[in-house]
Amino acid sequence: MSTAEEHEHEQQSFWERHEFKFYKYGHIYAAIYGQVVIDYVPHQPLRRGLKALLIAYSHVLSLLLILVLPGYFVYHFRTLTETHDRRMQLMLYVSFANTAIKYATVIVTYVANTVHFEAINYRCTVQRQRLETAFQGAPRQPKRSFEFFMYFKFCLINLMMIVQVGGIFAVYSAADGPVVSQVRLHFAIYAFVLWNYTENMADYFYFINGSALKYYRQLHVQLMELRQQLVALRPGGMLMEHCCRMSDRLEELRQRFGEIHHLYAESLQMHQFQLLGLVLSTLINNLTNFYAIFNMLAKQSLEEISIPIVIGSVYATGFYIDTYIVTLLNEHIKQELEGLALTMRTFTEPPATVEQRLTQEIEQFSLQLLKCRPPMLCGLLNFDRRLVYLIAATAFSYFITLVQFDLYLRKRS
Repeated sequence: MSTAEEHEHEQQSFWERHEFKFYKYGHIYAAIYGQVVIDYVPHQPLRRGLKALLIAYSHVLSLLLILVLPGYFVYHFRTLTETHDRRMQLMLYVSFANTAIKYATVIVTYVANTVHFEAINYRCTVQRQRLETAFQGAPRQPKRSFEFFMYFKFCLINLMMIVQVGGIFAVYSAADGPVVSQVRLHFAIYAFVLWNYTENMADYFYFINGSALKYYRQLHVQLMELRQQLVALRPGGMLMEHCCRMSDRLEELRQRFGEIHHLYAESLQMHQFQLLGLVLSTLINNLTNFYAIFNMLAKQSLEEISIPIVIGSVYATGFYIDTYIVTLLNEHIKQELEGLALTMRTFTEPPATVEQRLTQEIEQFSLQLLKCRPPMLCGLLNFDRRLVYLIAATAFSYFITLVQFDLYLRKRS
């Protein structure tokens, strides 16, 4: 390795040195849960037999989760919700409703994966890799923010997995009778698999949006550099040549902006129904969390607090944070689009008698930014931080209703 290569290797961050290992881990993790369609970066095509085997495995696992196992749990519904503590029974009902929403999200995810199999691979994964190559020599600062978001998501997901595994062991050790414990253990494992199934697609959406945000920021930096060059233009013999070069550069940036926005809009459109399921799951989890905290605070003895309630409360908090950072990315994209539009407004027009093409490129880019609007979730909701606050407010309203039921049950007991 030469001295220049060693210096470049030292400047690379930990993420840049091990980036493809993270992507490979994510692909294997997704394939285990039947999400073989998820591939973070293009790689050497799999052998036809292995690819057919993985696709068949994903279909069998998906149909098992969707068609076979739900019948078993519906048959044992009374066993799942049977308890002597009526307040705990409300928690079990809410947990069952949350799993039902996960189940519906799995159905939507399976259908979307089947319908958008080629689109996910070519219109998202390949397009994202092309943009990554195009921004290879771009400023490094936006990359650091992207790496932080990836680290945070990676740690949060693994922490939530540990919490859920702890919840499964807590159910296993519960003394509710052999039949009840066995059915609830099966149900906890089933809910864990459903969460992993849907979370893989949410992670992929998060990855694509995080990449789009990084490209928007890198494009913004390049646009500001071009603006400084435009301000520095002075009348002279080379003015025409400089204007032609800047026109070409501005046209290139405008086309690249269109590619980035197409990637972002395409990803949101393909995952909008899964994201709606994520929003509903977050609502139910928040409701569970509020009620669990109330249930713990309402009891005088900490010894009476069950471990599943504590684990469920921690999981619901992590789930809310997970949804928050997904919406936070979209909030940053929205702010970056507004920043790009403001930067374009600061461009000064070159002399009209010298170069009209540069003026036209500025107008076209400004018009493109003016028409650009962040897509809405299912045409109903803006997928930004306001949605998370709306979820919290709605969950708190339903929580008040649950508290009223709880007070009623206390009077009867």
